[in-house]
Amino acid sequence: MSLRTRLTVGVAVLVSVVVILTGGFMFRTAKSELRGEIDSFLEQRSVAVNIAVVDRKVDKSFLRSFWFDNYLSQPDAATQLLDGRGEIIFSWPIEIPIAPIDLEIATRGGGKAQPRQRFTDRNINGTHYRVLSKEVRPEGVLLVGRNLSEVDAALGGIKNRILIFGGSGILLSSLIAWLFASRFTRPVVRLTKAAEKVAKTQDLVAFIDVGEGDSEINRLAESFNIMLEALATSKEQQRRLVEDASHELRTPLTSLRTNIEVLLRAPTMEPAQQAEILADAKSEIEELGILVVELVELATATSRHEEPFASVDLGDVVEGAVQRFRRRTKRDISITIEGDNIREIRTSGIDRAVGNLIENAIKFSPEGQGIEVRVEDGRVAIRDYGPG
Repeated sequence: MSLRTRLTVGVAVLVSVVVILTGGFMFRTAKSELRGEIDSFLEQRSVAVNIAVVDRKVDKSFLRSFWFDNYLSQPDAATQLLDGRGEIIFSWPIEIPIAPIDLEIATRGGGKAQPRQRFTDRNINGTHYRVLSKEVRPEGVLLVGRNLSEVDAALGGIKNRILIFGGSGILLSSLIAWLFASRFTRPVVRLTKAAEKVAKTQDLVAFIDVGEGDSEINRLAESFNIMLEALATSKEQQRRLVEDASHELRTPLTSLRTNIEVLLRAPTMEPAQQAEILADAKSEIEELGILVVELVELATATSRHEEPFASVDLGDVVEGAVQRFRRRTKRDISITIEGDNIREIRTSGIDRAVGNLIENAIKFSPEGQGIEVRVEDGRVAIRDYGPG
């Protein structure tokens, strides 16, 4: 599941919970208000009926004289009176089914300061009624019921509106969340595609456009670009390291191979010549070892930064490089040293740089043409007579 989908689902779930809780609270509040009004009506009607009928000590024999009493003839409620044995004294306009709680209240008799009463929901002939069962002193119970069809219809309408508006709100919020998540995660999508491209093609130039602002996404994109730049630099340094290694190792290896071939082709060589060639080979091997160490240090990024500066005679360093190339190439390389050449330098770095300059001079100078090296007051100049 993508980040955009997770954000959308999360917002939709959050909004759904809020809508459900709010809708439930509104429905319960509306139901409580409507039921409260019905209960208040039933209590008021029970008091009125009690005054009109019970206080006159109505019994079955006098039922007809109160049949059309103003309170009993009202069509907005059903009224029923039970005696202490649970027998119906009268009921109007319908008979309310007697529940066990009615008999319990009717037969228990008075004793408390306030008459006992109980509200219940009942189904009378398929119609939903709210019924108040109220104790009548000394024994009996008055039942007053109110039809809840209008209340149920109103609550049903409220429920339907809550469902419609709540569902619409959830859908609308989900759509807005989807659009917002799409906009919010657009840099993340670009970052993901760029990372996948780098992983697939090894191309380290897949930079991401960093938008305006200082958001976490913009900082992430900027950090990703910096990482790609660092990787590209590292890759370029690795390539240059390989080139430098092949360049630095080629000359001593060639010279060493030449000396070995000479020794193999001339087994009867004079001892003095043989010693000279062996000394030359040993020198090349030592230089080769130094180069290998330097290349390893360069590969681990320690040589350039950890080689200490030392007070060294620059002329001696350059003269050592000149002698090495004289021995390797048998070319005429002259050197002139003048002035004060004591300097704070990194010896191996200067030696390598001077060696590269001499090698280039040899490469572009005609065979037999001399090369001049001059060291004066800390400055090194190499002159060749080649083209250009």
